[in-house]
Amino acid sequence: MKNILARGGIEFLAVFLGIALSLWVDEYQKSKEAKKLNDQILSRLYDNLKADSIDAEWNYGAHELAYESGNLIFQWCENGQPQNDSINIHLSRLAIATILVNNEEEYNALKSSGRMELLKNGEIVSALHDYYTWISYVKETEKHVINMSVNQLLPFMSKYSKFYGVDSTVNVYSNSYPLFDVYINPPREELSFYATFLGTYAIYSADRYKGLLKRVIKLRKMIREELSS
Repeated sequence: MKNILARGGIEFLAVFLGIALSLWVDEYQKSKEAKKLNDQILSRLYDNLKADSIDAEWNYGAHELAYESGNLIFQWCENGQPQNDSINIHLSRLAIATILVNNEEEYNALKSSGRMELLKNGEIVSALHDYYTWISYVKETEKHVINMSVNQLLPFMSKYSKFYGVDSTVNVYSNSYPLFDVYINPPREELSFYATFLGTYAIYSADRYKGLLKRVIKLRKMIREELSS
């Protein structure tokens, strides 16, 4: 009788351990697959953010330069527009407008498909939402700057310029923007208005990009740490 009970106990224990092991293996495989999927998503997001950071840094520099030129033009007008051989380049920098070309495909796909929960680090998810919300602020600001530059400043400057195009001998910013060639000084009062108006939006845009760079640097660091864990 004891042998039967002992044998039965052993068989029960073997079955129990077999089921437990099977469940553990299944859970391990699921966990391994989830980790693999998590890392794949983060790697794609990281690549997108790397490209964003390069573009954001370039645009930040452009708006900083536009702000500096706006201040210089205002002071030039205040001083009675004396002879200044570099005024063309500063007028051209005042017209700088940028477009942030970022890739939101991975982030939007995660949101629309409801797969955001595949990312196991809640802090990264929160940082992603904050980052892409900030991008919408940047793009809204850019729309205003483009509108003011294209629809207001350029028509104004066309009355006083004989040329607005690329000049390989003058670098407005990173050899990417055209140059005004002014043949007569624009009216001081109107030009002062545009210098302060666009200069204000330039520093506002630079501040937006500074905030974006701060967020993308933080987010990329968080993702690197997650991928290395």
